[in-house]
Parts: sequence; structure tokens; C-alpha cells
Amino acid sequence: MAAMFNILHVLLLCLSLNILSHALSTKRNIYRKVVDMVSPGDEYLSENGVRSFFSMLEKRVQCPDVPCEKCISVEDVSQLVGDYTQDGGLHMEGYFKVASGWCFYLSSPQEACMAIKNKEWERETNQFVQSITAKDIQGDGFSAGTGGLDRLLHKIEKRYRSTEGGQSCLTGTDILEKSNVSLSNTTLHGIDTVLGDVLYHVLRGDCFASQALPEEEYFLDYLFQGLGSDNMTEQDLEALMAVLKLGGGELQEDGHEHDLGPRQDQHGRGGSGQERNSSWDETCFSAHELMEIHQVNGSTISRTQFTRLSPALVQQLLSGACGIKTNPAHPNDHLSKLEMYVYASIANLVICLMAMLGIVMLLCTSCTALFQVSIQLCISLAVGSLTGDAVLHLLPAFLGLHSHGHESDTDQGHTYKLLVVLAGIYYFFLMESVFSIMTHKDSHSHDSEGSDPHHCDHGKVIQMYQNDKMGKQSTSQADLIEENEKAEPSSNSRTREQRLIPYMITIGDGVHNFADGLALGAAFSVSWRSGLATSLAVLCHELPHELGDFAFLLHCGMSVKKALLLNFGSALTSFIGLYIGLSVSTDPAAQEWIAAVAAGLFLYVGLADMLPSMIHSNRQNPWLTFFLQNLGLLAGWGILLLLSLYEDHIVV
Repeated sequence: MAAMFNILHVLLLCLSLNILSHALSTKRNIYRKVVDMVSPGDEYLSENGVRSFFSMLEKRVQCPDVPCEKCISVEDVSQLVGDYTQDGGLHMEGYFKVASGWCFYLSSPQEACMAIKNKEWERETNQFVQSITAKDIQGDGFSAGTGGLDRLLHKIEKRYRSTEGGQSCLTGTDILEKSNVSLSNTTLHGIDTVLGDVLYHVLRGDCFASQALPEEEYFLDYLFQGLGSDNMTEQDLEALMAVLKLGGGELQEDGHEHDLGPRQDQHGRGGSGQERNSSWDETCFSAHELMEIHQVNGSTISRTQFTRLSPALVQQLLSGACGIKTNPAHPNDHLSKLEMYVYASIANLVICLMAMLGIVMLLCTSCTALFQVSIQLCISLAVGSLTGDAVLHLLPAFLGLHSHGHESDTDQGHTYKLLVVLAGIYYFFLMESVFSIMTHKDSHSHDSEGSDPHHCDHGKVIQMYQNDKMGKQSTSQADLIEENEKAEPSSNSRTREQRLIPYMITIGDGVHNFADGLALGAAFSVSWRSGLATSLAVLCHELPHELGDFAFLLHCGMSVKKALLLNFGSALTSFIGLYIGLSVSTDPAAQEWIAAVAAGLFLYVGLADMLPSMIHSNRQNPWLTFFLQNLGLLAGWGILLLLSLYEDHIVV
């Protein structure tokens, strides 16, 4: 029996030695990594290494309220390491003692600085270590082995400046696994290892993600923090009720809503004086977490326990942490400044080139019937894209109805309601178009080219140019001389008119292109999806618009070269508007105002300028034209509707 006891004693001794050896090995590895980082090539932290060590740590600390970054000097190390000398440097055991003191400083800089000033850094550090190793008692069934370490990481988060990067953040569990330590049965050597590892990751600039829960007093501290005292007046209660939309009262503009909620300065407050941490202020706690915080055991809540829970429920409502968040569905939705200018410039250049391509086709084509039908399709597509972009994208944008997020289909309700607006436009277009076709034969003999002066008919202008082109090809030289002789008495007046009208058209076209560029710049400032929708709308209406203006310039007697030059000059104004829109649209308020102006422009051009030319166009094949017009309208609206509904699912 005694032999078995001796064998068991030897096994336990061997196991203890193995654990101690493993712990020492872990500490050596941590110390070795710190030395390699701070003082590469040295065997230990020399005098210069210790100074570099302190300098790196100071850069990781951020204390916005008080000047706390330089309250620790190398000379203060002797408070923690009794035999420390600058010439001797800092060896492994000394490092882990200093690590505990630095973790205390990172968690509570003001308390640590006061302790250092009073030569009590070692005593306060020991109390700090004991507070971490103390067992968490949160009521029956709510014991967390990493609670003390999580609370430490939670405090460090507020005053710690990590390096930017895509690495995953470390939790208390991760650090314990790396250190091979369990806080459920911690020794002094074990907690030293944990704190030494924490300080190593601080030196590296790694981020931390604590899983700590606040104390019960946090919720009352949150509610009373903006009042400046622990007493709430009747006016404060009224302000709180108004923010919570209770009592039927309305909060005045000079009310106390700005006094409610967290403030950064907590000094001089009564109560627990628990320090602010923005991560708690923005956290939506679950029912289980609230029960854990308030030490509620079991699955039932008594009246007394619910009374204690009530401040937490009010705090959750007041902070809005559990409200619907409109986080972007894709982090790359918004473009950088360089990307905005590059993509917007490319889009505007493509629009201008497409318009010039249409002009070349106008000059080269000889099939006037096919060209007229194609123009009607382009005009109807322009009306659909213009009105669709204005109603489905720009209108919700400046009214605050459109947000790119993870919301469900219920958040698309405004899109379907705005779709009814387009349905109303389409219904009355169908009625007027059908009536126009049915009465076309009766009124055909009374129509003329100038019979409808109430709108600018782009298709009719192009038809006039094509008729002039064909007429010139079939006219003999004698007929031209005769016509010139007959027109000679009025040549001076026609020349003055021809000199005035083309420039008026060019100026109007330039203003129009400037507004298009402004809208395009504002759209790309919001997101590339918004820029895509607006680019489509501008492209569809620019093609028939530029063709109509160019044909009218030629119809007025201007040469092709001069007409192209004026058309090119007016197109340049779109780039001016584009860059102005990109520069001023960095402010969200400016984006909303520009979107409102662009919506008005698009609606006017689409409904007052182009839609009448669809209804009153001269048609040799009215039903074919009617079909193509419907196809263009529905295609324009359909594309913009799909962009509105599914733009959050488009990934580039």
C-alpha cells in the first residue's frame, strides 16, 4: 500500500514538474518574441531595448481626455523589479512583472499614473492581478472562466491604438489557448504568462475583441450620465419621455435630448462611476445576456427582478442599439475619389461618343424609313430611362427613402408605390397614342410640318433634314439657280435668322449637357450603382437629343463641319458639370439637392420634351411605331426597376 502511495506521489510530482516546465517554456517563447521584436539580435532586453520597448508601448496608447501617454519612464521599472538597473537590462522574470504593470496602465491609465507618482505601482498592480484572477460570480449557472480577462481586454480596447489590417481580432479564449493557462485554476505564474502574452500582442498592434458584459450599474449610469448629477428633474423626465415617444408630448428644439445619453467625461460622478465604453453603448443585448448581467437565475423573472431589469430596457430604447441598421450590403459600394473621377469621366466620354456615332449614322444613312423607326425607339427608350431614373432612383435618394442594406422586401414598398406613378404615365400615354392613331387618317390632309409648334419634335427635325438631303440630290443645277434667284430678296433676313437660331440651339444644348454632367457627378458620388442608373438615362436621351439638334443645325443651312464643331463644344459643357458635381457632392446635403434638381430636369425632358414627339410623330407605319414606342418605354422602365430592386446584389 505504501509502495502504491509512493508511486502515485512520484507520478504527481512528475506531472507537476512537466506542467511547470511547459509553463516556463511558454514564458521563454513569449519573452524571446518580445526581444526579437524590440531588440533584434540581443539575448535579453538591454538598456536600449527597454527604452525601445517603452517607446513602442507609448505609441499604442491613446488617452484623448488626459495627457497620460508619458507618465511612465524607464526609471519607474524599479518599482516593480527591485533589482532592476538600467545597465543590467530587463530579463525574463522582470519582463513579466513589468507586463502586469503595463496591463494595469493600459486598463486604467489615470489610476496607474497616480500609483506611479505615489510610488505604489507594485501594490496597485498586485491588486489589479487579483481582480483578474478572482472568480466571476454572476449568479447560479452564470460563471465565466474568462470573465476577468475579457473585462481587461474591454478596458484596453478604449485606449489602445491597433494597426490597421485584415487580421482577425484576439479574444480572451484565444490568449488563454496560446498561453496554455486556464483561469478557472490560475496560479501567479499562469496569470503572469497571460499578461505577458497580452502585452506582446499590444506591441504587435493586434486588435482585441472582448466578450465581456457590463455591470448592472452601467444602464443607470448611461441614463443619468448626461444630467450631471444623480438626480433627475421633472424637465429631464419629460425630455426622456419625448425621446422615447411617450406621454404624447413633443420635444422642443431647445429641449434636453442632447443631454441624454453618454458623455466622455465621467469624473466627479456619483454612483459606480463605471467608465464609458462605446462598444457597450452600441450593443444590443439579448434577453439571456440581460439576465446574466442582472444575476437572474432560471427561466422566470420575478417582479423585483423585472424592476431591476427596467433601466436596461430603457437604455436599449434610448441608445437605439437594437433598431434597424442600414449598413451597406457591400463595403465596396462607395467609390474612392480617384475611382469616382475615372469612372464618371469614362461614362461621360462613352455617352458623348455614342451621340457622335449617331450623328455619323445620320450623315451616312440613306434608308430614311428605317432611320425614323430607330429614332422613335431611341426616343421612347429615353423617356423610359429618364422618368424611371427620376422616379425610382433620384426621388427616393433625396427624400431619404433609398438605402443600400440588408433589409427585406418590405423596405421596397416605396419602389412599388412609385412604380404606380409610372403606370399612370403609361396608361395615359396608351390612351392618347391610340386616339392619335385612330384619328390620324381623318386629320392627315390637314397636317403640315409646322402644325404642332408646342414641342420640339426630334424625329420631325431629323425627317426634315432627310427630306432636304433627298431633295438636294434630285434637284438639277438649273432648279437651284432658279430657287436662288427667287430667294434673293429675302436672303438678308434669312441669313440673320440662320445666324441667330443655331447659336441659340447650341447654348440651350450646352446648358442641358451641363445639367446632365452635374447629375452624373452627383450620382457617382453616391455609389457606382447610382452612377450606372443615371448614365443609362443620360445615354438614352442624349442620342436622339443630339441627333435632333444636329439635324436642325444642318436644316438651318449650317455646314457639316461647323455643326459638328458647335455640337462638340456643347458636349464639353457636360464635363464641366461633371467635375463640378463630383467636387461639391462630397457633402450628403449637396448630393440631395443636386439629385432633386436632376429629377426635375429628367422629368421635364422626358415628359415635356420627348413624350409629345412620340405621340405627335408623323407615322407611315403607325402600329409598328406604336409597338416600338411601347417596347422602348417598357424596356427603359424595366431596366431601371431591376436596378432599383436588385442593385444591392450586384457585385463587381
